[in-house]
Amino acid sequence: MATSIPNNDPTSKKANQKGDPFEILFDIDHLTGGELPVEWIKKIVFIAFLILIYIYYSMLADGKIHQIAKSKAELEELRADYTTQKAEFMKKGKQSYLAEAMKKYKLEVSLTPPYKIVEEGKKD
Repeated sequence: MATSIPNNDPTSKKANQKGDPFEILFDIDHLTGGELPVEWIKKIVFIAFLILIYIYYSMLADGKIHQIAKSKAELEELRADYTTQKAEFMKKGKQSYLAEAMKKYKLEVSLTPPYKIVEEGKKD
């Protein structure tokens, strides 16, 4: 019968574990039996692809959220400008404001109301 002789090859697994920290951290030989199954690679690539799609759509959604927030702020600013301008126009349209503005040109507000001119052929 044959007896087994211990392998003292310096390139053995034990020698690599002591010298290479990458091999120590990422050693999966005990899980896979020394070979990486092709089915695992397919699953890992598929999951990585799904993760990339998830990241892309998350970033796209964040961009849309920022765009919506910016549009809302701009809308509020425009709404405030509109109400301010509307108040100014309403103030300038009042008779008391017009009377003060007419004083610059030495005009006075008429105290007699206007009268209606009616054509003889047409009567309301």
